[in-house]
Amino acid sequence: MKRPATVAAFWLALAIAPPGWAGTLHFTVINAEGKPAPDTVVLVQPTASWPAQPVPPTAVVEQKDIRFVPFVTVVPVGGSVRFVNLDRFDHHVRSQPGGPLGSVAPAKEFEFRLAPQRRGNHVSPDLKLEVAGTILIGCHLHNSMRGHVFVAPTPWYAVADDRGRVKIDGVPDGQAEVRLWHPDQLVDQPTVRVQVGANADGVGKLNFTPRRRTPARALPKGEYDVD
Repeated sequence: MKRPATVAAFWLALAIAPPGWAGTLHFTVINAEGKPAPDTVVLVQPTASWPAQPVPPTAVVEQKDIRFVPFVTVVPVGGSVRFVNLDRFDHHVRSQPGGPLGSVAPAKEFEFRLAPQRRGNHVSPDLKLEVAGTILIGCHLHNSMRGHVFVAPTPWYAVADDRGRVKIDGVPDGQAEVRLWHPDQLVDQPTVRVQVGANADGVGKLNFTPRRRTPARALPKGEYDVD
């Protein structure tokens, strides 16, 4: 028999719990060859309605060693992103059309000039993103630099790691649809349906094999330095 205090605590916790229990989704993304597909955006869309979720802190994209880090950043609709130049030379950051042959307009257009960190003025203003979609980002001064910002219509998302895995907490229990997006895709990817509970697992397969990105390398001291 439960002790009265234990029973009271149980009902108190039940009374203050948010509507619908929340679970954790563990999801793995593989490519057409069955190998891990890193840099894939995983979006979880519950089939039922959900209460408004708090906006997360501003996402930060760094410019480091002539790269955007991370390569793929996800921001929910209404969230913000900030760009920081950590290199020893000037950078631009600007939105560009993406998708096949540059056929997809960016969800938001912008352009910032960022000075080297040692000079100050190396941090952009916070950029609020209010429309779902994708943004290819580049640098006007270094054409090889590419990165991606995905503006998500759902508050539950993650980017697959090197093993193609993600963990997404706080997803409402019940049926949910999992959408996948990768910067290299030419067409939409298949949707996966999952049943979210205390712990749920799922696997999604891309219908293509993304290009392999070369690993980042630190620049030799003095390279690209400017006075």
